[in-house]
Amino acid sequence: MPTNTLFSYFSADRDDEVLDSKHPAWEKTDKVVISRLWNGRAALKEKGPEWRNMTEVTSIWTKSHLCFHFCCWYDELNVNRAWATNSSVPGLWERDVVEVFLRPESCDDYFELEVSPLGQWLDVHIRKPRVDVDWRWDSGLRVDARIDDAAGVWTAMLAVPFAPMMEGCFGDRTRPEIGDAWRLNLYRMAGEDPDREFLAWCPTFSPVPDFHVPSAFGNIIFIGD
Repeated sequence: MPTNTLFSYFSADRDDEVLDSKHPAWEKTDKVVISRLWNGRAALKEKGPEWRNMTEVTSIWTKSHLCFHFCCWYDELNVNRAWATNSSVPGLWERDVVEVFLRPESCDDYFELEVSPLGQWLDVHIRKPRVDVDWRWDSGLRVDARIDDAAGVWTAMLAVPFAPMMEGCFGDRTRPEIGDAWRLNLYRMAGEDPDREFLAWCPTFSPVPDFHVPSAFGNIIFIGD
């Protein structure tokens, strides 16, 4: 697999079927590993046969949705059980989350999607980081998060419709074509201060933890079935 590239594989099956991580379509996907901190340093520490804060990500796309599956190893979870699961939660990044930053080709804007181990979520349309941000943007995001305490693993499934992201950038097109490439970065925030970690698939190399660096994004390429 090319460096900093995630291949997303097409599935003609129904979205509700694909959202099951045991669906056969996920068996042919290629995984990427989030193994570094935002500054490029190695993030993983040995923990018996596994790695602390190991994070694997795979992707599938359908006729209408782009789907990501995260598998996250952990020691302890930093969550807020009082937050809602039926609406977007600003400030979700203050606790344990995984994040997807997407910039469609031919689009100057990008989109931020977050999910916590409890299935809380956030969706944001960003035109200019910290200056022009649409907190009311409705992506239609669907999520499913699960915690396996015995294994020390939590998983998250995200499915975001193409249409809200492509509006205004692609004319009448409502989904990518095979071979299209979008910009992408994947992040995870884990733990509590002073040991909190800011992990990035493609490090941003900013002086302090900052994920809003589009120039550092990698690529997601849409592959046929």
